Amino acid sequence: MPHQSFAAGIAKVKEAVFTSSEHAVTNDRVQAAVRFLLAVCLSLMLVALWEGWSSRQYRLHDKEVAMANLAQTLSSQAQASIKQADTVLFSLVDRIEAGGMGPDQLPVLKRLLNAQRNELSQLHGLFIYDASGAWIADSSGILPAHANNSDREYFIYHRDHPERGPHVGPSIQSRSTGEWVLPVSRRINNPDGSFAGVALATIYLDHFLKLYNSIDIGNNGVINLISADARIVLRRPFNEAIIGTSVANGPLFTQLLPKGDSGTATVRSYVDGVERVVGFRRVNDYPLVVFTAMNKEEVLASWRQETLMSTIIVISLMTVLGAIGYRFIRLMKQQHRIQHELLGTQDKLLEVNRTLELLALEDALTGLANRRQFDLFTQAEIGRAKRGETHLALLMIDVDHSKRFNDRYGHLVGDECLRNLSRIIQENIRRPGDLAARFGGEEFAVVLPSTDYVGAFIVAEKIRNAVLLAHIEHKDSDQGIVTISIGVSAYNPKAEETPDALIGAADKALYIAKTSGRNMSVIAN
Repeated sequence: MPHQSFAAGIAKVKEAVFTSSEHAVTNDRVQAAVRFLLAVCLSLMLVALWEGWSSRQYRLHDKEVAMANLAQTLSSQAQASIKQADTVLFSLVDRIEAGGMGPDQLPVLKRLLNAQRNELSQLHGLFIYDASGAWIADSSGILPAHANNSDREYFIYHRDHPERGPHVGPSIQSRSTGEWVLPVSRRINNPDGSFAGVALATIYLDHFLKLYNSIDIGNNGVINLISADARIVLRRPFNEAIIGTSVANGPLFTQLLPKGDSGTATVRSYVDGVERVVGFRRVNDYPLVVFTAMNKEEVLASWRQETLMSTIIVISLMTVLGAIGYRFIRLMKQQHRIQHELLGTQDKLLEVNRTLELLALEDALTGLANRRQFDLFTQAEIGRAKRGETHLALLMIDVDHSKRFNDRYGHLVGDECLRNLSRIIQENIRRPGDLAARFGGEEFAVVLPSTDYVGAFIVAEKIRNAVLLAHIEHKDSDQGIVTISIGVSAYNPKAEETPDALIGAADKALYIAKTSGRNMSVIAN
């Protein structure tokens, strides 16, 4: 394997030759132009997509905030309207329980009901029922004959529940006027705590509906007032058939309210299947939920128009840019094709020269540097050591009893043994600046720049021990395995030594290692 400094030199020569050719320059320009055109088009697309997506999310979020604010406002309005009616009921029940509902109290109660009814515009009426459901008094002063409301939901609730708090029932149609009303009621007790009747205030649904209709929530928006048991109390747009419909399986009660008493989302309606941007909030103190929603399609209508216009502009820009870029790249490719034809022969010649350079510096059998590269490298490193007054060491390595090995196993096995030894030597010199070379026959050399005797001897022993650990069979050796002998020499920059002197010293140390029993490393004196 050629030493890296020479390989780097070859690479630089390759790069210089390639860069100097018009073929490479033109090809790079074509590729750069294509990449630039693609990058610009992709950037335009990404910017357009990002702006479109951000605008869409902003519009949805903006409407979610608007719906949340609207739900909060309507919740406060519902709470205030019901609270006013409930306050009247509380005072009324307190008066009745203190003074009773006897005949002598009825004129006073009727005047009180009528006065309170006139004070609150949202009230449809105020009513008092006894324990049997019979009408005792109402705010109109006109009692229907034999009227009885014991079948109404609010009456049954108070009769069966001793709780004293207010009760908001489902929307009903008044039996006296036929109008849709929201009943708010309280239980009346006898002194012993038993059920004595019901005090009822009815609120016009139209009181809420007028406000809901005045709010702009698009053509397909909705506002719902829903009871805590998931039944529709009022819906805008108003539809009598929907009042009382259960939405317990809708997203409001299955997904949203379990997470909190208020919030926003984008969900599909349980009633009509339309996807809407919604806001919701529970009414404080009362079992009601205000639900406001705008059609998602209407929310995004203007966004779609803007996005369509932006898309048309981006596509137009990309089309113009693409046409200009295509024309430019086509001209460059024509130039490239002409240059490619002219330089084809030159490229082949350069490739042959590069192959010859590699072969001239590499040993074909082992893949190590050959003798030529070794000589050039050694000469260069001695010059560097002289200039920098640094150390330089050399290892001369020879296979012990190599002739015996070849005689017993044959030259093919001998070549494989040399390749294995080359690999072991290469694995044990890790520094980028070191060079391992095949010196000739079964002899190898290792040049170690910036290394003294001690460091070189350590490397030599590391290589020798690695060969032992490889256990390459050699039955004609004293050890029964392949061993090596190593001579170590070091260059002294003050002695003005030559490459031949350095090699000669290492060779003499190698001779001493051979004559002293082999399988050892010897340092030249």
